[in-house]
Amino acid sequence: MLRVRPRITRLFLVLVGAVLVFAGIGFVSGWRPSLTNPFGRETIDRSPPAVLRSLTDLSDYHAASAHFEVVVDLADETKFIPAALRGERTLFVGVGSVDAVVDFGKIDKNAVTVSEDRRTVSVRLPVPTLSEPKVDPEHSYVVARQKGVLDRIGGFLSGSASDDRQLYVITADRMTQAAKTDGSVLTLAERNTTGMLRGLFSAVGFTTVNVSYADAR
Repeated sequence: MLRVRPRITRLFLVLVGAVLVFAGIGFVSGWRPSLTNPFGRETIDRSPPAVLRSLTDLSDYHAASAHFEVVVDLADETKFIPAALRGERTLFVGVGSVDAVVDFGKIDKNAVTVSEDRRTVSVRLPVPTLSEPKVDPEHSYVVARQKGVLDRIGGFLSGSASDDRQLYVITADRMTQAAKTDGSVLTLAERNTTGMLRGLFSAVGFTTVNVSYADAR
């Protein structure tokens, strides 16, 4: 037993020395061993694949898009109670867009007429209309939110966060109203659609392309 212990001691010292040598080399060269933490956490996505519910034919030609930035100053107050006690005021900046579209699905066979020499074509289209507004949640944000003492206490006790859906609804409505009032996006849609059709028919040999719209605004 007395002879075995020195051997074990020397072996241990050799192993320790080898570890120190490799550690020194790694420190100087910048090399680090890639050791995996056996207790490390990893994220595993066990979600099922997306399920296709339906397919829809699209015939809308999005000819122009109007981009808006809407400032919403919304106050929720209670009569006869000071806002410092009961109430909420939110300043919100909503960013989004409204498209002007032409529904090619409404074009019938009589909407396109061609001359006998096949040099002139006339196309009659429905007037552009506004699409559903799209509010961009990534670029929309709450600038400031003020709550009365009672509302802050109630929200803390219930653990519920503020519901911003109304802010998005107001933003969408205002974008639509602004697009209707301004009207330039609809005019631009007509011009872009006309240019697209003239280029398309000219490419197949027509020299004159007449484009009109069903109802003058």
